[in-house]
Amino acid sequence: MAFQYGLLRAEIDRAKREDGEATPHLQIRALDETGQPWRVAVNVESSDGSEVVFWVVDPLIGHPILGSLAAAPSGFTPTAANSAASLDFVKAPLFDWTSGRSLPPSGSANADDLQDLLTLYLEQCKTSGGELYAFGAKFDRNLHKPIDVEFGNTDGLHGIHNIHLNQGNVGRHADDNGAFHDGGLLLSFPDRVVALALAFQTQRIPTDAVGAAAPGAKPLSQIIGARPGTPVTTSTVYLERALINPVGADPGREAVVVGNLATTTVSLRGWQLVDRNDRITILDTEIPGGASAVIVLDGTGVQLGNNGGNLILRDDHTQMDSVTYSAEDGKATDRYVRFQR
Repeated sequence: MAFQYGLLRAEIDRAKREDGEATPHLQIRALDETGQPWRVAVNVESSDGSEVVFWVVDPLIGHPILGSLAAAPSGFTPTAANSAASLDFVKAPLFDWTSGRSLPPSGSANADDLQDLLTLYLEQCKTSGGELYAFGAKFDRNLHKPIDVEFGNTDGLHGIHNIHLNQGNVGRHADDNGAFHDGGLLLSFPDRVVALALAFQTQRIPTDAVGAAAPGAKPLSQIIGARPGTPVTTSTVYLERALINPVGADPGREAVVVGNLATTTVSLRGWQLVDRNDRITILDTEIPGGASAVIVLDGTGVQLGNNGGNLILRDDHTQMDSVTYSAEDGKATDRYVRFQR
């Protein structure tokens, strides 16, 4: 990870458009509880001139990130690399990749560009008395930008950027790749949380354990707009359900069910289950066509936290599937919970 990743919690003050710039951003001014102004710089166009991909999840339900919001202090806080406190769109998914759409950074009418869309949600959140939770990289130097003087960010350090997918980069931005440090905006309304996620069309998925593009990964430009639910990988094996909260001690009773959509037997020998704390369970089983396999967890590898988390299924080099589960799911005692898609 090439930057200090974390979460900014603040109240939305206003947003300022950048039209006609070489690399335009929507600049958001937000105030923490001390009155300190922060600048949140949101890319609205790729450096190659292509349109930015966006996803709106309204409302965001059942994701483990929700459990960490209320406890987050005002201002910027570095976060640990796990799904309970940080964003990872690949390993702890918030949305269906195929549902992404793109808009130009600027337009000639109202509500016809990406800055209009983002501003609409920001204004609605502010009017309702909501809060902004912005995930990204804290400014590490004063670039002496006029916008910082205008926003009252006098030292140039009170701000965050990289408010977008921060993995799957190839070429000159590959050093920014990393797991569990994707940028994004969560808007906390009185009655719901809305997620605004962004990415560049050149970024590729799926990614490996450290956020680099996996072998055979495709650029987002080839994925967005596909038939809803189209899998990112060609794997027919998927994470189906889990016994998160068994009766009695967890070791030897927690279990994950893996399904096989193929009509032929698939070998999972050498495959891995990985939890949000990078604990690994090595698989040694085969699944007949159309069947499922129950993987009993002995407590030495993957563990299913009752407060929510994520699970990853991968072969020796590629993520084949990933899911999240919520604290509400963890309350279901002695029954299997089906993962939501």
